[in-house]
Amino acid sequence: MTPEDAPPNLVEVFRSLRMPDCDQQTLILSAVGIHSWTVVRGGMFVVVVPEDSAAMAVRHLTEVAQESRVPIHIPKLPKIQPRAWIGSILYALTMMWVAYAAGIGMFGFDWLEGGALNGGIPTTHEWWRVVTALTLHADVGHLLSNLAFGTVLGFLVSRAVGGGVGWASILIGAMMGNALDALWMPVEQRSIGASTAVFAALGILSAYSWTLETATNLRWAKRLGPLIAGVMLLGFLGAGGERTDVVAHVTGFASGCLLGVALGKIPERRFDSRGLQWGAGLFTLATIAVAWGFAMS
Repeated sequence: MTPEDAPPNLVEVFRSLRMPDCDQQTLILSAVGIHSWTVVRGGMFVVVVPEDSAAMAVRHLTEVAQESRVPIHIPKLPKIQPRAWIGSILYALTMMWVAYAAGIGMFGFDWLEGGALNGGIPTTHEWWRVVTALTLHADVGHLLSNLAFGTVLGFLVSRAVGGGVGWASILIGAMMGNALDALWMPVEQRSIGASTAVFAALGILSAYSWTLETATNLRWAKRLGPLIAGVMLLGFLGAGGERTDVVAHVTGFASGCLLGVALGKIPERRFDSRGLQWGAGLFTLATIAVAWGFAMS
């Protein structure tokens, strides 16, 4: 039927500036046996139906619209933990204090010789070196580089999971990375520096963000974004210089990724516990102190 053949009592059920939109609505109505027409009113295309079919037409068009509506994903923003900067300050102070102590030979002790990582650890069982080596640096440039990257990445990890848990995780990831490095390196090789901890922090941050993304319905490229960014930074920052211990960077990053996935499985509200944060923070400082105690004994 044409608009001219339509009955006089017609009710509007849809309007649009585009004719194809109205054609789609009339097609939907015809599929359920409701006669409809498209007319022009006030400069717009309008779908009209007989008055006695209006209620059914509106209900059917509404149901179809609701069924075809794509749900909008609103990403959940991760909670930001307070006082994230405290751990970064303690990290910087610890690195600078050990650098000063090693530089003047405090206590008459050779800090570099006693604390450096080496390939003989599996035989000598001096496993404290996986911790002490993290606090030693070859020169001022080496120290400043690790201070810059370490404070920033440590701050970001602390914002996500809290300062205590964040730095404890970074330390554990770095210890795991150094332990794997010691199993790999030749007996005569030595390695020092906090870069293993820096890349452990990068791995934690990348994997933790990735774990949060996998809980959403985002496309795979978006979900893998944090991990891809972490791997790219590892390649950009971790493979330069002839004295660079690339294996330590890779093992630190990989260990951090494992911890980041584990942290991502923990409900965020658990990180609000002050007791947990203080306990983890004290564990971090105590581990460093005990490791140097073994080194000096």
